[in-house]
Amino acid sequence: MNTNFSRRDFIKKSAWGAATTFTLPAFLQQTLFDLDARAQTLPPQGEEGPILLIMELGGGNDALNTVIPFSNSIYTGARPTLKLGEAEGVLPIGAGPNIQGGTEDLALHPNLTAFQGLWNSGDMAIVNGVGYPNPNLSHFTSFDFWHSAEPNSVAKSGWVGRYFDSQCNGCEATQAIELANRPTLALKSSAGLSPSVTFNNPEAFAWKDLTTPGREVPLEDLFRKLIGLDHPSDSGIDTSNESLAYVQRAAHNAMISTANVRQANLDGGDLLYQDWPTSRLARDLQLIAQLIKGNVQTSIFYAHQGGYDTHNNQILNNNPLTGRHFTLLRDLNGALGAFAEEMKLQGKWDRVLIMTFSEFGRKVIQNGSGGTDHGAAESMFMMGGQVKGGQFFGKYPDLSEQARVKRHSMDHNVDFRTVYRSVLENWMQVPASAMDDIFPLQPSPEEFQPIPFV
Repeated sequence: MNTNFSRRDFIKKSAWGAATTFTLPAFLQQTLFDLDARAQTLPPQGEEGPILLIMELGGGNDALNTVIPFSNSIYTGARPTLKLGEAEGVLPIGAGPNIQGGTEDLALHPNLTAFQGLWNSGDMAIVNGVGYPNPNLSHFTSFDFWHSAEPNSVAKSGWVGRYFDSQCNGCEATQAIELANRPTLALKSSAGLSPSVTFNNPEAFAWKDLTTPGREVPLEDLFRKLIGLDHPSDSGIDTSNESLAYVQRAAHNAMISTANVRQANLDGGDLLYQDWPTSRLARDLQLIAQLIKGNVQTSIFYAHQGGYDTHNNQILNNNPLTGRHFTLLRDLNGALGAFAEEMKLQGKWDRVLIMTFSEFGRKVIQNGSGGTDHGAAESMFMMGGQVKGGQFFGKYPDLSEQARVKRHSMDHNVDFRTVYRSVLENWMQVPASAMDDIFPLQPSPEEFQPIPFV
């Protein structure tokens, strides 16, 4: 066999690859291309190990109106109508260190009541001043940098995908689950083996024959026999043909992961927390909570909330307690607050770490359209039962004009790769020796020493 003829080429050009166009669901096509499950080498996950929920805030969250320096005269002067203070009911959380060597009186947005509760109970920490050198103010480019953890380079793989490359020699396809229409770059493997699945609805995560309704069961049975999944006395994997064995293993993994997700969704049953909000984000987190309750073998969940590109309508009628940002933070607070309560009732809160991030913050100054433009540094929230909560990490940026970068943006003092490394080493228990493979473009490991928020 020509060794230059890749498995991907084999699948695309073979009759098998053609057949997927007509009968197999999209997730299975992706799995055939990306998965070659061989051996589980990760520490215990799923129902035993740590769980990471990555919460992406798409569009560029306004960190200044989220973790608010409400008594800072530069802040209040730069935002005459957008500013939030005691009169608007901000939620004080104490004095955090600033980059000038002093402290900054900080408060949360009035809608972040659940966040304040987690802060007060020691279940939430805040990392201020997070970004990367030479910040890019394009949504797509900056997201590529955050997803790949390779700023100012051409993104080819994601940091979560490389984590699996480094720590897992072919895991179950449900080691990571993303709720989305298509996989994010963060989960992309450099070796094409990322053990992740992406879907919006587990009911649709199943065998579908769209050509003839009613034929799903017999076609699925035929397919299981074809790939050798139901052999009574052996694995059904062909040992004489490498390419066929690859396709069979990938197909096995896809079929099994489908069943696992659907079964976990069923096993999760009714959730324990009774006051979930009705937002789309809340529905996504309900599904994740249900899968966790059903003991799905997943260590990383990835959820999205969009809409944070608040150039206009960040507030309405000069009222900072209205508008898009107000609504987004209300929904974020309700969804994550309910998820935290559910995890506590399930007895799994100590196994969960929630990390929020956005592709960038917003400028210090407001614009002329009742909003803010693309900026740089931001604040990240870390939540969970083992978080060293009620503490600030990093330093609040200097808001003065001479300290700003990229046309009135806050400068960073914590590289986001430091936060990622902290999560991997301190939470996922990845050895420090693996960091050069997971973050290949870092200047030196010494520049990204873990932050002890867990």
